[in-house]
Amino acid sequence: MNSISKAKKQAKLLSKEKKLKLKDALSLIAKQNDFPDWKSYKDSLDTFWYQKGSPFLNHWFVIYSEAQDFQKNNGGYLLTYKGQYFIASAEYIEYIGIDPWDPVWEAINFDVASSKALEKFNNYYQS
Repeated sequence: MNSISKAKKQAKLLSKEKKLKLKDALSLIAKQNDFPDWKSYKDSLDTFWYQKGSPFLNHWFVIYSEAQDFQKNNGGYLLTYKGQYFIASAEYIEYIGIDPWDPVWEAINFDVASSKALEKFNNYYQS
């Protein structure tokens, strides 16, 4: 989570310094790190939510809308890992060392893949 946020901040600074569009700055950051595009680079950094093996059965999805539908019908926490999505229980969230009842979860609708969710989550835990 932190590494993705840092890369985005670096791209915003680069965008201002070089007078580039943000998408072009993100692409440049990716290429500087030997990745063909921003999505590939971002996916490589996306390991925060699944850092170690797990004794829990999580439901995995390749398509975001399918993960959203599953979460809507079954509840849980919609998390990401290297460009994929998975739904986890409160017990899993505790297992990775985060409070599953923290108000930040409600603020992001229990979905770290939603727009600005990582920034909100990061800002909450840095303050």
